[in-house]
Amino acid sequence: MRMAVGAAAGEGPAQSPGPAAVSLGLSVAVVSSLVNGSTFVLQKKGIVRARGRGTSYLTDIVWWSGTIAMALGQIGNFLAYTAVPTVLVTPLGALGVPFGSILASYLLKEKLNILGKLGCLLSCAGSVVLIIHSPKSESVTTQAELEEKLTNPGTLLFY
Repeated sequence: MRMAVGAAAGEGPAQSPGPAAVSLGLSVAVVSSLVNGSTFVLQKKGIVRARGRGTSYLTDIVWWSGTIAMALGQIGNFLAYTAVPTVLVTPLGALGVPFGSILASYLLKEKLNILGKLGCLLSCAGSVVLIIHSPKSESVTTQAELEEKLTNPGTLLFY
């Protein structure tokens, strides 16, 4: 439920995001999901490297790059949520899991068995299906519409 500033001031209905904004928002969501998927792999790689050297992981640049990547990924995720509807961004967050699994198999030399590969495939397929079949959400533009939606028995039963 987003209200445009103009709609809050009574200047007319809120505009839905255009195709360019949706494309940009989805691109940011995919990139931030991939960055988030890589963070734990980078942090674990930093911990393993530091343990091998006999130092603290806080002194390892790879661990810090994973931590900074986590912050940047979350900022990108926040920006994606402000650009496009939530029903489009949320399923893309699941893409970080297969990316992290595949990256761990290369960087950490972990074995990805057939069930892991199948899980990665199903995660990607599920994200695509959820995005393709996402409901078209309508924007709430006035306080009266918001009150109507909040007092709707179907909405109250849902929560």
